[in-house]
Amino acid sequence: MDSDIEEIYCQVAESISPEEFEERVKEKVALMAGLCDQRTAAMLVARDLGSPEVLTKIGSIRPEMGNVTFSGKVIAVSPLREFQRSDGSLGRVANITLGDETGSIRVALWDEEAELVRSGDIAVDQCLKVKGVAKEGYAGTEVSLGRSGGFEEIDQDIRPRIEPYMIGELKKDMSDVSLLAVVVDPGEIREFERRDGGKGLVRGVTLGDESGKIRLTLWDEQAQMPLLKGETLEIVGGSVRERYGLLEIQTTGSTAVRKSSKNLDFCEKITPIDELKEGMLCSVSGFVSGLGEVREFQRDDGRTGRVANIYISDETGRIRAALWGEHVDRLMEVDLGYRAEIIDAQVKSGWNEGLELSCGWRTKITFAPPE
Repeated sequence: MDSDIEEIYCQVAESISPEEFEERVKEKVALMAGLCDQRTAAMLVARDLGSPEVLTKIGSIRPEMGNVTFSGKVIAVSPLREFQRSDGSLGRVANITLGDETGSIRVALWDEEAELVRSGDIAVDQCLKVKGVAKEGYAGTEVSLGRSGGFEEIDQDIRPRIEPYMIGELKKDMSDVSLLAVVVDPGEIREFERRDGGKGLVRGVTLGDESGKIRLTLWDEQAQMPLLKGETLEIVGGSVRERYGLLEIQTTGSTAVRKSSKNLDFCEKITPIDELKEGMLCSVSGFVSGLGEVREFQRDDGRTGRVANIYISDETGRIRAALWGEHVDRLMEVDLGYRAEIIDAQVKSGWNEGLELSCGWRTKITFAPPE
């Protein structure tokens, strides 16, 4: 059963089998002529079965869901902030963070609801049931109450997740993410020009744990942190975004990034060629079994780019790898039979519906003569 509807099925599991529930969901989608997705159809089926309200786990909330109802324990409350609207009236806003065993999420409170923070009617450790609208916020997914939303205090034993996530557990649009991981590549600090003409600093750091790797983006003062390969970093309050089909952890001014004394093991996972799947960020090792010609092309901005294809083979299969930019220069020193290690290439659908490795700016390639 798809994870999108399994959570909903669990709330009506006593009255219907999983097979019948899935069948009713398919019927509901067909009946709506494609006007609703599987999750919405599952919620309608659950309501038909007598479940008046389907609660979504916090870790499953995504911006595209729209209206959601969930419960959680208040784990953080921001100070109330006042501001002046364009019409001259005074506005008030405060944010609360709720968590359950699957994750945490920020809820924005405005005006009258925000006053409950000032009065102390909303405080840490309260358990609330919230109806609101999921949307893309400044630091990942957040929920706004909107006109028809609201919340109420409930008497439940909700135990928010306190342990950090593993990289393999992260999904796009997650917010308030905590993570412990090893610095695999400290990256380089780059200077850029902001829209206002000022100068900023940015740095891409590759992190890893036993479940995978992910890129961490650091800005300005945090970008200048002294980092060494093999150190452990703790990130608190990051958000997960998707960029070029891959997940990244983004930081904001409220994100804590600090070194940890905990020792974590990280070992680069080499994936056999016959196990590669489209969309994977992977590392492969083998030997060069084919060399293509270097081709030049014109980029959208008018600059000339270069690309070349090579073939990599291991004991399980053979795959084409597309080398871009500076990677093409490396081919001057390479011949058939050379050992090759390609770290952090993306698997894409290539020519004739086959798979290929795309070796871009984040990919690292090493070649060595055969022994």
